[in-house]
Amino acid sequence: MGAEETLTVSDETQADADDNGIGARVNAVFLAAEKAAQHMLEMAREEGEDIRRQARADADSLTRQLRLEAEREVERILADARVQAEAIKATAQAEADKVEDDARIRRARFREEMRLIEERIAWAHQGLDEVRARLGDAVPEPGLELDPS
Repeated sequence: MGAEETLTVSDETQADADDNGIGARVNAVFLAAEKAAQHMLEMAREEGEDIRRQARADADSLTRQLRLEAEREVERILADARVQAEAIKATAQAEADKVEDDARIRRARFREEMRLIEERIAWAHQGLDEVRARLGDAVPEPGLELDPS
């Protein structure tokens, strides 16, 4: 082999070594990129889980707050309803008391009117008894003759 061939073999060997070195470096870069991508995916998953946990916590907190507000609103509505019911009850009781008072007054008037009517009937009976007595004195009994003298 000549000097030219030696150069050619050694150039080829050098070229193969350079190609192998570049390939190894490219593989190292791809491996590093793949690891970086996996790391980024893992970080993204963790961040997504953190966001989900935070969203759940926020939703739970909001749910509790809204439930508490709803319970307060229900209590307020019930309190208003109780006040209105008491007002209606008081009004109804006042009306019932008035009706009862009116009924007592009417009953007393009717009793008084009945008493007066009974008195008038008694006076009428007395008057009739007096008229009957006077008529009895003035009219002779049948069978008795009046003395014309």
